[in-house]
Amino acid sequence: MPHHIEYLDESPYAAEVLSRAKITLTDLDGTLLGLGGSALIDAKGAPALTTVQAIVEVNRAGLDVVVCTGRNRIQSGEVSRLLGWSSFIAELGCVVKYGRGEAVEYLLGDWPEGVLLPDETPYQAITRYGGLRVLAEAFPGKIEEHDPWHTDREITHVLRGHIDCAAAQDRLDTLDVPIAIIDNGIINPPKHTLVDVDEVHAYHLVPKGTSKELAIRSLLERRGLTPEDAIAIGDSATDVEMMNAAALGILVNNALGDPRVLAAAEPLEHVVATRGERGDGWAEFAHAWLAARGI
Repeated sequence: MPHHIEYLDESPYAAEVLSRAKITLTDLDGTLLGLGGSALIDAKGAPALTTVQAIVEVNRAGLDVVVCTGRNRIQSGEVSRLLGWSSFIAELGCVVKYGRGEAVEYLLGDWPEGVLLPDETPYQAITRYGGLRVLAEAFPGKIEEHDPWHTDREITHVLRGHIDCAAAQDRLDTLDVPIAIIDNGIINPPKHTLVDVDEVHAYHLVPKGTSKELAIRSLLERRGLTPEDAIAIGDSATDVEMMNAAALGILVNNALGDPRVLAAAEPLEHVVATRGERGDGWAEFAHAWLAARGI
């Protein structure tokens, strides 16, 4: 473990924040959910109720949890509803549901007025402006849509492959609308049509100027809260980014094997790690939160 990242159970600072925190922003895949996107398994994939029981205890205590994920609005809404939560941030901070009964809001960052055609979604606009085309031309056989997770999206595109992100960004910067590419880490799809790609990454095409961090700040402001009231927990470099909008950032243990995560966390002094991986780590955090609150 990097020398500056303490374990959650050894950090007096973490205990102090946990004792007063009013809200937690949580990633899903690789964090709350285990292998295959299940909450009903342990970190190794065996059937278990560890994570679900922790969620029930947090909900029973009336503590507020908000999903913050790269998944689309439909998936994020359904997961949140099933887990008993009323708000979510989807598509890497581009889609926000502030609360039960409130309309979903799009956050489009640096996109100017007039980018969209009538009735066009930002997702469709990225296609029309050539976001997918320029990447397919630059990296033939090395990148493709992340089937089936690319469907039902409203703003961002999710792709898979293994490419040079800096070179990809250079190609995207030639387009007439500001689009960014984000590497969301290593994935293990059961099948793909990529050519000579051994390590598969998930990539997102997003409007420049959007992020999980900015979406969290917007949600906190809407709730009358500040980052000092918040905890963020995740497993990827984009999750470390959202920790800039929280008093405490928590990495589940499986994140510590990713050099990109460690590099992102290096400047941050308020990030700790769980001893458990994936959902086991999430449950470890939940129990620490409850204990710190005297619940």
